[in-house]
Amino acid sequence: MRFPIQAISAKDIEFNYFGNGDYQAVNIAGLSESDRQSITFYRGDNLEELCEIEAGILLVEQELEGKIENCKSSAIVFCDHPKYQWIKIIAANYSNGYEDDSTFETKDETIRISKDAYIESNVIIGSFSQIYPKVCLYKDTIIGKSCEIQSGSVIGGIGLGDVWYKGKYHKLVHLGRVIIENNVSIGTNVSVLKGMLEETIIGEGTKIGNNVNIGHNVVIGKNCYISSGVTIGGACIIEDNCWLAVGASLNDHIHMKKNSKIGTGSVLIRDTLENGFYLGNPARKISDRID
Repeated sequence: MRFPIQAISAKDIEFNYFGNGDYQAVNIAGLSESDRQSITFYRGDNLEELCEIEAGILLVEQELEGKIENCKSSAIVFCDHPKYQWIKIIAANYSNGYEDDSTFETKDETIRISKDAYIESNVIIGSFSQIYPKVCLYKDTIIGKSCEIQSGSVIGGIGLGDVWYKGKYHKLVHLGRVIIENNVSIGTNVSVLKGMLEETIIGEGTKIGNNVNIGHNVVIGKNCYISSGVTIGGACIIEDNCWLAVGASLNDHIHMKKNSKIGTGSVLIRDTLENGFYLGNPARKISDRID
C-alpha cells in the first residue's frame, strides 16, 4: 500500500544523491508497492536489482555511492541505514495513538455490540456479528458478516516493528489495517496486530481459540483452525484449511501451504508442504495429513 506524505525531494534529505534532486515524492511505500511517486528503501548491494526498482526516491546504503550509472528511480539517496531514514519520514507524517472519545453507531439491528466494547473510528462491522464486552477494535478495522469476537480480544493493535539504530530502538509507525472476513470466530484475549504498511487478513470461516497472538502483515486463508495459545510471527502466510494445534508457534515469514497441520507445542521455522503433518521443535514433517 502507498500512503500520502508531505512532498519531499532528494535535496530535502541530508545525504548525497544521484539523479534528479528536485523530483518530489508524494507518498511512502514498501519496496514491492513503490512507484514513481513514492519514496522507499533498499538495503541490499545487488546493483542490477537496485537499478530495476522504480521509485521517485530510493534510499540505499552509503557505500553504493559512485557505483550506480543508470537506474529506473528518479533519484537515489546514499544514506546511513536506509530503513531508519525511511521510518523517520513516516514518523514526520503519521503517528499511532488511540481515541479518547470513540463511539460506534450503526443502524443495523442484527449487529450485537456490548456497551463495554471499545471501537474507534473508521471501523466497519458486518451484519449478524457479535462483539463481546472488553473487546477493542482500533481504527480502520474491517469485520465481516456473522463474526464473533469474544471478551478481551484486541483487533488492530500496534506491534513492535522497531528498528535498531545507534544504540537504541526506533518505532516504526504502523499504517496498515486488519481485515476479518465473514464467519470468523475469535476467542478470548486474542491479539491481531494491524499491518505495518500492508494488511493483516483473516480469511472466511477461520476459527481462532483463546490467547492467540497474530503478528502484523499475517495472511490467514479460509477455514483454518487455530487452537488456543498459538503464536504466529509477523508476515506469515497460512493458506486455506490449515490446522495449528494448541501452543504451536510460527517464526516470522513462514508459509504454511494449504491443508497442512502443525502439532501441539511445535515450533515451525521452515515453510511446509501441502497436506503435511508437522511435529516437534523444530517441527519436521512426520506424515501426510490424514484427517
